[in-house]
Amino acid sequence: MFDTIYIGTSGLMGHAKGLSLVGNNLANVNTPGFKSAQLQFSDLFSQNTDGGDQQRNGAQGSLGAGLDTLGSKINFKPGADQSTGDALDLSINGNGMYTIRRGEDLLYTRAGDFQFDASNVLTNSRGDHVLSLDSAGKLADINLDGLGTSAPKATSSVKITGNLTSTVAVPPVNASLNNVTIFDPNGVRHTVNLSFKNMGDHSYTVTVTDGVTNGAVLGSGTLQFAAGTPLAGAGMVNFDYASTGVEPFTVALDFSSNVTSQTTVSTLSMASQNGYGTGVRTNQTISSDGTVEVAYSNGQTVKGARLALAQFDSEQDLVQVGGSAFAKQGTSLVHYGFAGADAYGTLVAGHLEGSNVDLASEFSNLILMQRGYQASSHVISTANDMIQQLFDMKGRT
Repeated sequence: MFDTIYIGTSGLMGHAKGLSLVGNNLANVNTPGFKSAQLQFSDLFSQNTDGGDQQRNGAQGSLGAGLDTLGSKINFKPGADQSTGDALDLSINGNGMYTIRRGEDLLYTRAGDFQFDASNVLTNSRGDHVLSLDSAGKLADINLDGLGTSAPKATSSVKITGNLTSTVAVPPVNASLNNVTIFDPNGVRHTVNLSFKNMGDHSYTVTVTDGVTNGAVLGSGTLQFAAGTPLAGAGMVNFDYASTGVEPFTVALDFSSNVTSQTTVSTLSMASQNGYGTGVRTNQTISSDGTVEVAYSNGQTVKGARLALAQFDSEQDLVQVGGSAFAKQGTSLVHYGFAGADAYGTLVAGHLEGSNVDLASEFSNLILMQRGYQASSHVISTANDMIQQLFDMKGRT
């Protein structure tokens, strides 16, 4: 009967471990990227060698020796989607795990609570470095070094839109186009004015002057129309602009696409120009394919590094190490790739993957662990009572 006490004790210890695991699952019900686990139980047997009734009655000749635990099995089912509104929060819609570096350890996680730290390195809320794949296919940190500012660009093309009236020999003032914006190579903003003279036969001379008071003439050209639209090859006017300390640069005024010459009043305006000044970084986001995109105050954007996602031949080689992260053990291979490519999922900005803890299942397991623990304690209590009865028999002889 002493072996019965040991059996009951194994039940107490096993169900206590199970209760601890259920408690850990419930405690992390709101932890992003957390994966629940379940304790695996196994029965213990000891070989019966007494050649007694069990073998004579066809039994296998073994006796139960209690409860054993085989470790926990992780549930890798995706967690609930949670909207956060933070552009750097990411959830994975599909397969894959983020690759992170914690100290010298390479780890993997589904928790996408990311941010750029004081050193402009992309990290998670624990400070682990989020990794990318570089052009050589190697894992590397993601940082914003060299992306703090956007260099200026000189204007090379200005697109004009609207109507140039054809009813008078010299168009009125409102047919002129003033304060057309251009940028020089240093990113300094300038303006130029355009005036138009009807030369007859549906042609116009365009004169470009500096936008300052009594500005100098910068250049001129001719526009030609047929049936109210510019003739092919006759819808562009070029001029050179120079300012102190800057080499002259050529600007093309493009009237070819959206300019007409009708009898109605002139409505000319600048549609767009392709220059811009120096910009400072105003925002950074991560696209659905994992590419870091940086926006600047001058309206420009650039693309940076691209997050690495990992997949495994066997997820059973992953072990939990805290912080919703996993380390790989065993001999199975790790495969790295990019979101949206091959079998990897896409990324959803402004969302996090929550835990996959099923409260109903966990509360059911909580009851089962409690009942198992209670039953094991009754086994020990009953065996103790029987042993006490044996001791009491000696006292009555």
